Amino acid sequence: MPDLRDVTPLRRLSLTAACFFTFGLAASAQAAPSNIDKAMYFLAAPQDAEYCAVQQKDGVLVPVSSLTGKPISNPAMTCPDLFAWKLFADVINDRFWSNWADEAQNWPAAPYPLCQAGSKTTDCCDPNSNDAKAGHCPVFPGLHYAPKLKALFKAGSAQAGQLQGAPELARHTRLPFHSELNPLRPFNAAELNQASMKLLKSSASAGPQDCASYSVDGSSKDLVPAILAKIAPKDAQSIGRILRQTNAELTIRNLPFHDYLYRNNLYNADGALAVFFASSANLKQDAPYHRPNRSAGRNDKGELVKIDLPSDAIMIKSNWVHQRVLQQLGIDSSPEQYPVKQLATQIDLTALGLVPASGGNDAQCNLTGPHHLAAFHISSKDIPNWVWATFEHRLIPGRCDVTGCNDSFGYDSADPRPAGTAANYVSPKQQSDQLNQPSVVFAPDQLYPKEQIRPELQKMLAGVKVGTDSVSQDAGKPAEPSPTDAAWLNFRLKGAQTEFVNAVGQPTLLGNSITEAGFMDGSSCISCHARAGVAALGLTAGQAPDPKTVTGHFLALSVFERDLTDFGYFRSHHGIPNPAWYFNDNNSNPKLQVLQADFVWGFLNAQPLVKAK
Repeated sequence: MPDLRDVTPLRRLSLTAACFFTFGLAASAQAAPSNIDKAMYFLAAPQDAEYCAVQQKDGVLVPVSSLTGKPISNPAMTCPDLFAWKLFADVINDRFWSNWADEAQNWPAAPYPLCQAGSKTTDCCDPNSNDAKAGHCPVFPGLHYAPKLKALFKAGSAQAGQLQGAPELARHTRLPFHSELNPLRPFNAAELNQASMKLLKSSASAGPQDCASYSVDGSSKDLVPAILAKIAPKDAQSIGRILRQTNAELTIRNLPFHDYLYRNNLYNADGALAVFFASSANLKQDAPYHRPNRSAGRNDKGELVKIDLPSDAIMIKSNWVHQRVLQQLGIDSSPEQYPVKQLATQIDLTALGLVPASGGNDAQCNLTGPHHLAAFHISSKDIPNWVWATFEHRLIPGRCDVTGCNDSFGYDSADPRPAGTAANYVSPKQQSDQLNQPSVVFAPDQLYPKEQIRPELQKMLAGVKVGTDSVSQDAGKPAEPSPTDAAWLNFRLKGAQTEFVNAVGQPTLLGNSITEAGFMDGSSCISCHARAGVAALGLTAGQAPDPKTVTGHFLALSVFERDLTDFGYFRSHHGIPNPAWYFNDNNSNPKLQVLQADFVWGFLNAQPLVKAK
């Protein structure tokens, strides 16, 4: 028997089950549970307490006890699935896809310093000003561009084109990082700054050419058909992995998150590193006593010794897939089934073998047009280690593969189940490997049956007017997603996560079958994000970081570890963090090595301050 200490949680459960249970495919509720079924038992427990319920009071969703009618004091921990659906409704009504700040707006490419009292320079950033110095200062679209967004929300498809072309409303999307955590193109702050300025001065899109009109030898060529023919190799690990590498990933953060970054000078690398040095000095000079952490307010300066976002901070990573990519993969791409937004997906033409590299850089183009929302992940600071909840569209094949889907509040599982069992869990699809001595294995990339919405969720969403349209119409569909669009009812909660391990010490797992495609068998949102941090790496207090190496200060602990899946992709961390990641193991001279960045990988976008003119 393998040493179970050396394998991932999912493999550990599977190996344990295989040692004690006879093989058999659970084709119906009456069939004997398979080895996979018995392994999944440990991931399938209902998470919400039996008395979790929700009421609407003055337009606000309030989790309450069905036994007493009183508010639940800590719903994120007691009712994580209910709480996940509450977040779902709240962020949709806040129009996160347009109102919230994207990564280029949270961390500008060429950041000015905060304005100081009495200073006469205009090359500085004032959190209390409505002057949007895009590319230099943080910008929140829901505030700075409110009139244009309001017009866009009301516009029909005929009027929307001109409004969507406004540079201010362009969304910063990218491909997910590769295993080496390198962006698609080498990061260059000066180049990004030039692109940002070009975007502000011209209505033309900055950056790569449009794939539909790519300039080749002086003539324009439509490369889209050739791209679509290349994106799905027959030996791809999964449909989810294809979607992961061919989607417009839009990461956005709400106003409390954005405001905290801005006012506390954390929108630039210098400010984040200053917190590292303050924390390091506290340990060195004041041990065992900690200095108080004081966040900046509207009119007072803060003094941080740790990065600690407010309890109402929320971040979202969303995956938008071009309509023609879905069609190419044989996935239902009917616009009425999805929230739809005009975005751009980066295409690496050199990687696809379509255009050779030039000047050491891969050739690229943007696949523009209607993008369908396929999945999104919500992270909320309602508890110190955040609440993690991931939602996926029901028409995406393989959405419950590997770990299953667990929702004890929103939808009833369509699985055939033994009588008297809970309806919270959708088991991964299974099949026989059909070998001489057969085993039950996963059957990937299939559609899962449509689950039935529970009355409690239906009433909750109707009460806050989410998904209330009788049908999502393609004809005359608004240019921007609407909270009332019935397409929102096509999303399913894959799971919610609030702890590194459960009460008996088993690591908890959660991953999105697009975002974490290829390494789902050991994916843990909370564990991966615990490695986000800030490190000096030889820099001294007050020393300006080098633009060429600044990303390294936020990548001392990598996203991926030296642990491979069976397919060959790197895995992210699961289970509890290791204290040795953050502090050296020396009792007589302890030193801070990496300061946790409050579970926020977005600091990888932070750039050094630019000098005022």
